[in-house]
Parts: sequence; C-alpha cells; structure tokens
Amino acid sequence: MSSGSRPTVICLRPRRDFDQVGVDVPDDLDVTYFDNERSLEGIGPDVACVVLPSAGPALAPELFAHARGLRLVQYTGAGTDRIADSVIDQLGCAVSNVPGASAPDVAAYVVVATGVLLRRMSLGDRLMKAGRFDEARAQMIPAVVRGYRGLRVGVIGFGSIGYEVAKSFHALGAEVMWFDPQPAAQDASGLFERVELNELLDRSEVVSVHVPLLESTRGLIDAAALARLGSGAVVVNAARGGIVEETALMAALDDDRLGGVVLDVFEREPLASDSPVVAWAQRHNDRVLLTPHIAGVTPEASRVLFEGAWTNVRSVLVAGAEVLHRVR
Repeated sequence: MSSGSRPTVICLRPRRDFDQVGVDVPDDLDVTYFDNERSLEGIGPDVACVVLPSAGPALAPELFAHARGLRLVQYTGAGTDRIADSVIDQLGCAVSNVPGASAPDVAAYVVVATGVLLRRMSLGDRLMKAGRFDEARAQMIPAVVRGYRGLRVGVIGFGSIGYEVAKSFHALGAEVMWFDPQPAAQDASGLFERVELNELLDRSEVVSVHVPLLESTRGLIDAAALARLGSGAVVVNAARGGIVEETALMAALDDDRLGGVVLDVFEREPLASDSPVVAWAQRHNDRVLLTPHIAGVTPEASRVLFEGAWTNVRSVLVAGAEVLHRVR
C-alpha cells in the first residue's frame, strides 16, 4: 500500500492510452505508468496489481522475483500469455482478462483483409498508381478474383471472436464451418457446421485462426496442415504468433501452394526489420498483408477493454470482490 493506503498498481501502458479514449482511471488506486515497459526494472513487494496489454513480448521472470505482494495480473485484452504459467504458479496470484470486447472489431479486420486479397486490391492499387489502368483491369477480371458469396470459410477457434468472424462472413454469403480443439465448444445459434481440423483444411478457401496460444495449439497449423489447403487458399492469423508456423507458411506461399496470407501476429513481436517475414512479404507484396497486432484496435473496443480492466482492478483491490473473468 502507498499514498494513504491506496493499493499500488503498476501499469505497463502509458496514461495517455486511457485518456485518449475517455477512460478514467480510479483515483483510489496508486498507479505508476510505464510508457516503455523495457524501463521496468522489477516489481517490488508493495505492488498489488500489474495491468498490462495482451499484445507484446513475454515478460522476463526476473521482473517478478520480489513481487511477494502481487494479488492480481490484469490484462487489458483477451490474451493472457505474456507471463509464464510457472511464474504465476510461484506467485499464487490471480490472472484476469477482458474477453470478447474486441470481437466485432477483429471480425471486421478479418473480413476486410480477406477481401483485399481475394479481390486483388493491392495489385490493382499499385498498378493504378503507376498509371496502368488497362493492365489493372486485366488483372482484376472475374476469372482471377473471388467474392464472399459461396466462399468456403473455415474458422479455427470458436470463442467469442471466432463466432463473430463466422457471423460476419455468413452475413456476406459465405459458407462457414468451424473447428475448436476444446470439446465443450459449441455453436448455440446452430448456423455453422462443426468439423474436424483436417476436413476444415481440405474444404476451406479461407482459413481464419482464433485459438489462444497454448502448448496444445503451438504449431497447430504446420506444414502438414498447410499442405491440405487448395492452391488459392488464404490464411489469416489474427490470434497469436506461433499457432501458424511461419517458416512453413512462407514456404507454402513461395511454392504457390497458397493464394494469400494475412498476418496480424508473429512468432516474435515486435517484428524486427530484418526478420525473414519482412523480406518474404516484400517478395509477395500483392499477396501478403502484414499489420502490427492491431486487429482489435479501435476506440470503441479500447474503451470497453480499459473500462473492464480498471473496474475489475478496483473491485478486487478496493472493494474486496471476487475476480471477474479469472483465467488462472
């Protein structure tokens, strides 16, 4: 405790992130903000809570060597994989996220990015800007572009985001099937067909990945899985890097065994300028879209995520309530 018994919180986001979307941080918490989490040297024994983004590199276990007073790790998104399970087990603290808030925004990203590739918009834009109208028209004829109607879409992972992605494609006329490694997953709407992973890969023209990164899902989409896809298939990963094996993905596109790739997440983040992924994407400029882990980033989503995170932190630390959306 500090500042007159206010619980001490370390926040690995700058204060401006909350100010920009109009979210008030509770004034009965003593919060220290870090604009750059690399400047954090460690978490002291007086710290009751760490608030951090879901996106970003893993945090070094050494940061928590003296975090004896830590009661809650609060993520400001759905992902919860930045602190090793072994560290959490040793600390004995709760871990909470804010699930589902960005699902409509991720779904919109997936649908739009897929459409850009299917309609060859990057190619058309490049040719048009070079003054090559006739060539652009010739490269965007019905024989070589694809729309949403009748498109066979496979959604891997059917939580709140996967379901929203399925609904969005379905609304545009696509035929959607899904697979989830969790046996308890279900489609309460009854709109979509559940299939096994291999069948989904065999049938899909677009595969969109939405499972969490766990030991059981790491490398789920490997070379063997990619080999099952048709030559024009598009792969979208807006979940976590490491679920789709990047080396295998690059090789599949290099060999023209895929039609296109959308990556919002990477095995190592931030993506280094000298990463093989960057050079590969440049070679396939019209068939690869890369974005910096922003599929769910909109003002509306951020407002809901931040409010949910701070409400939970205050409720637990100040009011003594049970942890909401506890994942560990």
